Amino acid sequence: MREGLPARLRVVDSHTIGEPTRVVIDDTLAGRLDLGDGSVAVRRDRFREQYDHVRRALVGDPRGVDAMVGVITLPPADPDCTLGAFYFNRVGYLDMCGHATIGLAVTLGHLGRIRPGRFDLETPAGVIGVTWDGGHDVTFECVPPRRTHRNLPVACGDGVRVTGDVATSGLWFFLCRDHGLPVVPEAIPRLRERTWAIRRELEARGVTGDRGEAIDHIVLLGQPQDARNHGRAFVLCPDGAFDRSPCGTATSALVGTLHEDGLLTAGERWRQESILGGVYEASYRLAEGRCQPVVRGSCWITAESALHFDPADPYRAGLP
Repeated sequence: MREGLPARLRVVDSHTIGEPTRVVIDDTLAGRLDLGDGSVAVRRDRFREQYDHVRRALVGDPRGVDAMVGVITLPPADPDCTLGAFYFNRVGYLDMCGHATIGLAVTLGHLGRIRPGRFDLETPAGVIGVTWDGGHDVTFECVPPRRTHRNLPVACGDGVRVTGDVATSGLWFFLCRDHGLPVVPEAIPRLRERTWAIRRELEARGVTGDRGEAIDHIVLLGQPQDARNHGRAFVLCPDGAFDRSPCGTATSALVGTLHEDGLLTAGERWRQESILGGVYEASYRLAEGRCQPVVRGSCWITAESALHFDPADPYRAGLP
């Protein structure tokens, strides 16, 4: 029996404008894990070192689905926070995830564990302000964005040259407009090829975040399909899936660049479409002179279930 995996675990699944989230709601998991003290980031790292098989079992094949992000909640170390949480997918861990934060809030509301209103969430990226409206909509305030490269030229392996900005708002992104492709569902195979080419080139050149983090989210920006909206995005995620939502952290990072470039004023709305047409509404406020992105999106519960981990199952901890 693999340590940390009980015979079964209760989870709630949801989707945020198409992007799936799985929240572990079974307290028996937390009771089996010895993560010690410290911040959520420190305890997440202990989980990664000692219980990574639990991550694979929860969101990888054969129990997970493409693009799924898992969430495990913890007591916060920050006394000003109501809850702590960390995020993971099929290939690793995420310091922040906008769509999963929205999914977590709707899940907690669905279970009666929170009331409509605001709470502060401690994540590995920092404190995220979250407001649940009592139904399907959630607003979160992401960590302040930063841009480390502006108009960085990238020569892809297929001979195409692009430029883009490297920016973060909890995750690291390459934001590109001059990729030359239509941002529409019919072009998804070509969009995936282009984003992978960009990511490989960034890795080959050693372009990273401040602490050596991979630029593992590549965002190809385009024109909206609906005149009510302002932009559209195809987002390659670290596990190779594309984001079905507009990507809340990418939208937060984009808002930061728009602010710096004087293209979006404080309080002005920016409606961002996903490759499938779902929309996040974003804005920002200035807090002590820093840009504070605010993103609003919708989520729906899709399942409440128990995942079974039979000791005789050769893939109890997920496929290799």
